[in-house]
Formats: sequence, C-alpha cells, structure tokens
Amino acid sequence: MSQDREKAGESTRAKWQRARRPEEKAARREAILAAAKSLLDDWGVEGTTLSEIGRVSGVSKASCYRYFESREAILLEVAVEEVEEWASEIEERLEPLAGSGDIDGVAKVFAEATARRPRFCMLSSTLSSVLERNVSAETVMHFKRRFNGAAFETVDDVQRAIPELSDDQMPLFMRFFYAAIAGSWPSADHSPVVEKVMRRKEFSAVRSRFDESIYDYCRFFLRGLVANVK
Repeated sequence: MSQDREKAGESTRAKWQRARRPEEKAARREAILAAAKSLLDDWGVEGTTLSEIGRVSGVSKASCYRYFESREAILLEVAVEEVEEWASEIEERLEPLAGSGDIDGVAKVFAEATARRPRFCMLSSTLSSVLERNVSAETVMHFKRRFNGAAFETVDDVQRAIPELSDDQMPLFMRFFYAAIAGSWPSADHSPVVEKVMRRKEFSAVRSRFDESIYDYCRFFLRGLVANVK
C-alpha cells in the first residue's frame, strides 16, 4: 500500500509542478486534506506526520506550508469537516423525535452517529492536548468558531426533541458530551494486541464498547438535566 501511495505521490507531484491556476491550487489543498484523512484512518494522529501527508498527497512538505501553517492546522481543518458531517447526521436523525421527550432515543442518535466516525472521535479527543499546540491564535480562533458553530447547531435539535431542557442547560450537555468522547475514545481505541487481550473473559468486567459508553453518558446526563428542571 505504501509503494502504491509513493508512486501516486510522485505522479501527482510531477503534474502539480506545472500547476499555477487557482483551481489547481485548490486541488492541492484538497489533496493535502485527503491524504491526512487516509493517514488518520490507517495510523491515527501520531502517524499522520507532515512528511507522510506530503508524500501521500504528492505535495512536497515545504509546499504544504503554503496552504497550512502546520500539521496541526491540517488536522484542525479535517476536524471541522468531520464535525459538520456529524452535526448534519444528528440534525437529520433527531427530526423525527421532535416533541417526544425521548431521552433514550436522543442518546442513541448521539452514540451511533459518533461511533461511526473514528476520525471525528480521535481528533475531538486530542484537540487540547495535541492539535491546538502548534498553531497561531488566529488559526485557533478561526477553527473554534467553525467547530463550535457546527457542534452547537445540534442544540436546537436536542431541545426540540426534549422540550423540558432549558437554554442554559444545553451548553452543559455539549461540554459534557465532548468530555465523554475525550475520556472514552482513547480507552476504547485499542491496538490489535490490546484488543485481543481485552477479549479474554478475565477482562470482561473492564472492557467497554465506545458506542455503549457514549450512550450511557448521554442518557444519564440528559436524565439528570431534565430532573433538575422539574
């Protein structure tokens, strides 16, 4: 797989050496993001280095800096795309629950939509510890406005599904939800060796599935919020 990527990168780099038009520059930027996504899927955040992004995309490491100030800035852009897709699914799936007060249903939607997006989970769980450490204040502000804007689009959908919730409670729920991802994803994202060990019966009591953990977190917290209103 790495040899195929190497050849593809060399071919693309040769073509892009002659590219000058705005649409060709936009294509390079998209190639950088596509390479980052592919590497995240295969190797996680640690394995998604700027050198590898350049190799896979066919854009030299030096040229990557023309489009993004750092590896972390690339991954923040991927995180924005991921949260936008996640928020769209949440909105679509919560629409039938409007006015239902179905806490378990809302928790299920959040758990399933989140668990099906490993990139979203790994990036969300490393935002403060990794991704926001090598970028400018301007980049962080731009990212947070877009990321939070997309994430908090789901607030109205949750309130429509559970009308008992107040405006003041929803920011608490969203902060708790992202804390749940940050706490649950690293312990659920096992290496193949650890996953094999954790399947042994002796570790069954401490083994948990990520989607089940997020479902329980959301369900219990939403119940607590509703009970507090009453």
